[in-house]
Amino acid sequence: MVCRVLAALFLFLLAVTGQAAAQEDTPSVETPADAGDDAPAPPLRGLQLIDVDRQNDALSIEDADADTPVTVAPSGQSSVAEIFDEAQLAYATGEFETAFLHARSAASGGHARAATLAGLLHENGQIEEASDAQAVRWYRRAADQNEPVALYRLGRMAEASRGSLLPNEARNYFQRAAQAGNIEAMLAYALILKASPVPQDAPLAMEWAERAASQGNAEAMFQLAQMHDIWARGPQNPAAARQWYLRAAEANHAEAALQAGLMANSGEGGAEDAALAFDLIRQSAEAGFAPAMGQYGLMLHAGGPDRAPDPVLAAEWFAQGAVGGDAESRYLYALALATGDGVDRDLVRSYYWALMAEYEMDGSLSANTDRTRLQAQLENHLSQTEAEQIRSEIAAYRAR
Repeated sequence: MVCRVLAALFLFLLAVTGQAAAQEDTPSVETPADAGDDAPAPPLRGLQLIDVDRQNDALSIEDADADTPVTVAPSGQSSVAEIFDEAQLAYATGEFETAFLHARSAASGGHARAATLAGLLHENGQIEEASDAQAVRWYRRAADQNEPVALYRLGRMAEASRGSLLPNEARNYFQRAAQAGNIEAMLAYALILKASPVPQDAPLAMEWAERAASQGNAEAMFQLAQMHDIWARGPQNPAAARQWYLRAAEANHAEAALQAGLMANSGEGGAEDAALAFDLIRQSAEAGFAPAMGQYGLMLHAGGPDRAPDPVLAAEWFAQGAVGGDAESRYLYALALATGDGVDRDLVRSYYWALMAEYEMDGSLSANTDRTRLQAQLENHLSQTEAEQIRSEIAAYRAR
């Protein structure tokens, strides 16, 4: 994330005592949430389900191997396209084994998107005998016909070294998929070009990112904004960055909303607009983006021309950001607990969150000197037993 945060909107006086106060009455925030499992592969693009009313009785499809083409449709079907329609319907209703039978049959009759669907079912592990090797075989069958989604999925599998593919193969697959019109592949190809040390790849990265962004892809808009904003080989154009952040925010990209809001708050890349900044940062926080939660809390605490300061609500947002893993939010929540500003004062839990704020979300050490100062002050007021207990909690959490 761009290292752009609001300037401190308020100062606390750390009037601490040696007595721990009662527990705060904000929502429980004792244990930060763990990240969820990796999301499954995205659904196949460009597949339009046929009307259910057009479906006939279930088909009886005999097995067909990916390497043995079938040139005619099974009995009772007029075309492989109709068999593919049945595969789509079965896939949409969760009947994955049936979907695979239909997709395999249509693919063996030369239907490229059916081969892609067969590969997808293998890649996602949605059928009993799923395997990465078979996913690659079916995807390659579709890729031989330049099918964009199959090319894109091969690129993703290559990135992850799945199905005997190698990471260095990803670029070619993404390039081919991008040139065939796949929007996700345009962005993936742009990011590979961005990471390339070859100088000539930098303008191509911008070009492909803009192509994907221009098609309405929110992540592409955000990545293009980042290229304009903080990329060392980018144009360093704050005005363009702000506009693309805004467009991505309009497409509900949470991090882009935060960046656009921070730029509007500071007047970077355009006019200063406090009201717009507040709305955008609130949007990001309400979307669940942890770094925005602390920033939104700061704005709530400070108030504005049309808003009274609200330290209680601010502390609640600090707490949510702290649980979400944002180091700045953790520090702000620790500070609120230490002073009793918006919450019941609790030096023990303040110390917990001050220690938790030592690391950023990416695992790097926080450069927040105020956090270090707060930690030292709290250690002067807690008993050795209390401090050791909290350090043990932190160690157990980080050892997980």
